[in-house]
Amino acid sequence: MDKSHYAAWRGLSLTQSSLLFSGCSITWGDELHNRLSERFSNLVSPRSVNLGECGVSNDHIVRNTIDWLGKMSVDIVVMQFTVHQRLELFGEEGNIERLTPQKIRTKKEEVYYKDVYTDQIGVENLWKNLFLWDSYCKNSGQKYIALIADHYDDAIRFPDRMFEKGYGHWRKLCKDIPRTMLNMEILGLMRQYPQHYAQGVRGGHPSAKGHQKIADKVKELIEHI
Repeated sequence: MDKSHYAAWRGLSLTQSSLLFSGCSITWGDELHNRLSERFSNLVSPRSVNLGECGVSNDHIVRNTIDWLGKMSVDIVVMQFTVHQRLELFGEEGNIERLTPQKIRTKKEEVYYKDVYTDQIGVENLWKNLFLWDSYCKNSGQKYIALIADHYDDAIRFPDRMFEKGYGHWRKLCKDIPRTMLNMEILGLMRQYPQHYAQGVRGGHPSAKGHQKIADKVKELIEHI
């Protein structure tokens, strides 16, 4: 982490700060027994705002958060980026189409993921959204923490394998942007830390213990930098 990026946060306590959490089903608290009380946003600050939604893309998360901040203001945003395979496209009539390989609903979506989509497209879109979000925050003076749900994905862990010329173009632009990997840096491997995942070694979402780990890291990023 680049400490200068968070220098303005020093002296800012959780009780004094307004916090906004944005992300996918991880932030929403999917698979928790007591979602509202056990999800990491509540563990960090019960009075925080949670914009988490299930199945959304990084395109949606960034767009929706910026839209929300145009109406309200907060001290700190905890921004959780999701898996890179999900995308948001705009139809000819301006309608928004959400694409996710986990829930293919139409023939057009099936064709897209079979014949068009590549991990290079998805990974570059992830870093592009991080760059867009960071640029917005720098321009507006918004303080934030960036978390990335990496799921130990090889496309995230080994970017040099994805592109003939090494790192992707957007990843290069993000090299100095502080971010924390949810799985690699906080939750750990499923087979080593099954208690951090809602369904153990078959899980994808954090368990209550996993959310506590995330909350502890978020508190550390806010209070001890």
